[in-house]
Amino acid sequence: MASARDGVDRTLRALLVSADRTLEDEFLSALARADRQGAVHAVDNYAEAVDQARRRQPNFVLIAVDRPAADVAALSRELREVVPGAGIAAALSPGSVEQDPSGNATIIELLRAQVQDFVQRPLSATELRDVLGRLSSRATGATGADAAAQGRVVSFVSNKGGAGKSTLAVNVACALAMRYPDDVLLIDTSLQLGMCAMLLDVQPTTSIVDAIRERDRLDRTLLRHLALRHGTGLRLLAAPTDALEAAEVSDEAVARIINLAARSFSYVIVDTFPLLDSLLMAILDLSDLAFVVAQGTAPAVAGIARLLPVLDGLGLPASRQRLVLNYNYPPFVGNLQPSDIATRLNRTIDYVVPYDKRVLQSANTGVPPIIHARGWHRFSRTMNQMAEDLLEAAAGAQADAQRETA
Repeated sequence: MASARDGVDRTLRALLVSADRTLEDEFLSALARADRQGAVHAVDNYAEAVDQARRRQPNFVLIAVDRPAADVAALSRELREVVPGAGIAAALSPGSVEQDPSGNATIIELLRAQVQDFVQRPLSATELRDVLGRLSSRATGATGADAAAQGRVVSFVSNKGGAGKSTLAVNVACALAMRYPDDVLLIDTSLQLGMCAMLLDVQPTTSIVDAIRERDRLDRTLLRHLALRHGTGLRLLAAPTDALEAAEVSDEAVARIINLAARSFSYVIVDTFPLLDSLLMAILDLSDLAFVVAQGTAPAVAGIARLLPVLDGLGLPASRQRLVLNYNYPPFVGNLQPSDIATRLNRTIDYVVPYDKRVLQSANTGVPPIIHARGWHRFSRTMNQMAEDLLEAAAGAQADAQRETA
């Protein structure tokens, strides 16, 4: 069973594989003493290790040598296929090597299986720091250019239907696409009630289900072919038109699509369903940023107040969240003000989206307001500001990656 801890820093995404659950405690203790933080998930069987690797795409895997060397080697090879860029290390318990008749047979077999480094148990902060440093240097040298080119994954999240999440996702995606045509992908993962195609006035001929059915040969070219093109230059991977087809969509399959999309587009915008399930958790794991959308009514604010600490506990800290207050209804006497809501949530509200009846009209016409925006349209100004902030964040991340490569 996987476990996650608070205080997450996305620079390290570690997967621990051990039948002995004390390895997780050792790792977290050594990590803290080494002045490092990270998202740490522990599993106790090999099948779950592969499943978690597909979903979470860790950049560091530590496998306890608590089974025959051949089994550990087989797992290492499988993980290398699933997460080719991850650093893989083995944790050796006292006596695990000495039991080999040849003394070094275990080490040799694991090296041949592309295990890159070794640590001794119980884990020490110094040794763990050195191993992480060595593996990070190798990864930077081998894939630094790819890291710099990695696209940004942005999700739109709410725990209440009707908050305007899909409308905001579509308009921000269009705002980005008008700046970078054919380099922005919108993925509609609201599988039962996907609205993105309707809001864009696009008749879906393909959907996310087609991408999943073609997973064995899915590559960048095929993904672009399956994504519908909008007049703004936006690409859309639509939700299924038949709700029954949604049963074919798993969190693992969506995670694979998002990972491929991030290597194929500069920006990947994911519209989600307002339900906290394994699919949403997989999306959040891969999101560089999540826009949490709330309405200004008391029940909606109470719902968001319960959602925010859950997101923190799932490994999505406040630094990767942006709180969006969406007034998608006409103002009335007694309407909650942004300052009142910020006080209730004990959080800064990053964006306030004003009411504009043209937004409601656009839902009927399928023409996003951002397309024909005027400078004085407050709704469109907010959408453009969200898009510009994403561009700045992406530029900063790219500069950081280039500095690491240098």
